[in-house]
Amino acid sequence: MSQRYSKVRFIGYTIPTTPGNMVAIGNPNGPGAVAGTYVGLADFQADVRARIAVLKNAAEVARAALPSGEEPGSVLNLFVAPEFYFHGTQGPYLYGHDDPDPADFILDQLRQAFPASDYPDWTLVCGSVITSRVQDMASIAAANNTTVRNDVVKALSEQWLAAYGPLNGVIFDMLVNFIKNCHGYPCMEVRNRALIVSNVALDTPTHSLGTDRMTCEKYFVSNEDFILYDTTGRKDVVTEQMTAYPFIDLSHGDLKATAKDKYAIFRQNYGPQNFPQYVDFGVEICLDHSDVRLRRNIDNEPWPQPVDALHVQIIPSCGMQIAAPSVAVDAMGFVFNCDGQYALDATNATVSAGVQNGVQCVYANYIDSVNSAYAGHTQLARVQQPAVGGDPNRRGSSNASFETLGADGVAVLSVPVIPEIAQCFAGGQGAVHVYGLSTPYPFY
Repeated sequence: MSQRYSKVRFIGYTIPTTPGNMVAIGNPNGPGAVAGTYVGLADFQADVRARIAVLKNAAEVARAALPSGEEPGSVLNLFVAPEFYFHGTQGPYLYGHDDPDPADFILDQLRQAFPASDYPDWTLVCGSVITSRVQDMASIAAANNTTVRNDVVKALSEQWLAAYGPLNGVIFDMLVNFIKNCHGYPCMEVRNRALIVSNVALDTPTHSLGTDRMTCEKYFVSNEDFILYDTTGRKDVVTEQMTAYPFIDLSHGDLKATAKDKYAIFRQNYGPQNFPQYVDFGVEICLDHSDVRLRRNIDNEPWPQPVDALHVQIIPSCGMQIAAPSVAVDAMGFVFNCDGQYALDATNATVSAGVQNGVQCVYANYIDSVNSAYAGHTQLARVQQPAVGGDPNRRGSSNASFETLGADGVAVLSVPVIPEIAQCFAGGQGAVHVYGLSTPYPFY
């Protein structure tokens, strides 16, 4: 009997998930931020269904391009979309204290959109969703604690746009520091969760769950997870300076125990015909990767067996690329990034191989043909020698080294335009990047 899922194929849907009418404040690809407008449909369920239609439109492009005649159960297709894929016209999807969690509705809809009959060997990390449980958003928006901080940020942003020379830098420092202080006492708590649906059972390293859906949560809020102000004048939106993410206790590692806890590492069991009999995956949403979330516990994760290790590191992002000090997978492990904010270089619709941010990788960009401010990228790296030590700066630690991956077998696929794209996304239809299209990568 043949081995099950001995190979993996990576599929990234890089579609810009940044706001409409975007105004850059500082360098958004670095420490900067943006003003703009949240693009979407006012009705929550209609917005979700439209975004899933866009997602399925892209997945269908990838599915149609896959080689015919592949043995079922031999290749795992791992599909990833960018951070902030799901959000509303106020930023987070807002819901009351007695209302159901919007993430549950989205997961149910995703489950229906990607049935096992059509996607039998697929695991999908469908970007992330931002939500906030608030009873009365109008009261929050009108509160002095909100209006003052929003007025300060808008004034500093407008003066930064007007200034030049050294004063420009002084104002920007004031803005960044003010937002950091606001994060310390937020007006509201927001959750940012990756959404995972799979037609291969999802488990955890410590529990056999046999579920088909999961979430993983982000803890590190940046300067640009939300807009600084709405450029159309709306006052009822959630701004960066209003928010904070929930704290996640990582003192005992990041292994998931339940399908919807806050942790990052899950497992897929592939049966007794495969060696090893499982693969462990970890999801790091954007800035959590920069904060070395998965690497920090590589020495003390409570793995069930000494030989267990993270093998596939997944980074859905909106403004992040693979960072060498943050790579946490074992030898021959993979790191895959799908970003919805910027291109790694000026190339578009081509596949390149080289060093980016100290990481030897293969990558591809998407740049909107109408407005080049809207862009994204995907990239794949494979580890040669794993990192030593959870703290990259500690004596005796070393970062991972990387294999040289070629651009052969990586495809850039065009996505057809459907009406829902313009309804929900400001930067065009994006592109599908398939790594290992004709020759999937052996897991080990």
